[in-house]
Amino acid sequence: MRRTLTLAVLALLTASTAALAQTTSVIAGGPHDLSNGSALRNTNGSINGQTCVFCHTPHGGANSIPLWNRSTPTGTTYQLYTSSTSDVTTTGAQIAASVSGACMSCHDGTMAMDVLLNVNGLAFTPAVGFTRQAGAKATYGSTGGGTSNLMSGGLPFLGTDLRNDHPVTIVYETARAATPTEFVTQVVSGAKITVGTTNPLPLFGSSSGTATMECASCHNAHNNSLGNFLRKSNAGSAICTSCHIK
Repeated sequence: MRRTLTLAVLALLTASTAALAQTTSVIAGGPHDLSNGSALRNTNGSINGQTCVFCHTPHGGANSIPLWNRSTPTGTTYQLYTSSTSDVTTTGAQIAASVSGACMSCHDGTMAMDVLLNVNGLAFTPAVGFTRQAGAKATYGSTGGGTSNLMSGGLPFLGTDLRNDHPVTIVYETARAATPTEFVTQVVSGAKITVGTTNPLPLFGSSSGTATMECASCHNAHNNSLGNFLRKSNAGSAICTSCHIK
């Protein structure tokens, strides 16, 4: 009886640990840990154990995103959200060149997960050979080489059809000025531009007139404690009502 109880407790603790690994406030062990964390496991000795390298590099990174270690998507194939009530529009090229383009360099599925600019100070020739970890939330192909280990489904995969996703890289003030009774006024505090009261969401830009709403306005890639990398709980549609007056 005691042995059975002990095994049951251990099983419960193991399940709890696995769940916490998916909802962590740090990258290590969470869905964005592509070394040997909860998203997938890879077998390349030069990368295995490195957590940050899949997004950032200390040298030779892209200039448009701080120390970014992936190529910028082209955005040429994006199908964008449209609506007869939209007050502001964007283009695929603008998304690709924006903060959201960094997210899309993985999440649009056009580039393999092992296509990196720099690993250990050298230009990296993709030949990783990812193996998907059992129970992983992310879904990837099982081979490396830079072409076939693409995101292919599951929650992280957006693809290039963005018609059913919230528009990004839109100038928030353009939309607010067109229908001011429907949008919360943004707040400028030094270099920070935010919208909303409790746990306000960030806008990206140098002035309130040009700041844009991006993927990172609602999602924090470095903190998954709330799941789906949300910046705040969406209970009562709190994320939506940070911007929208309804």
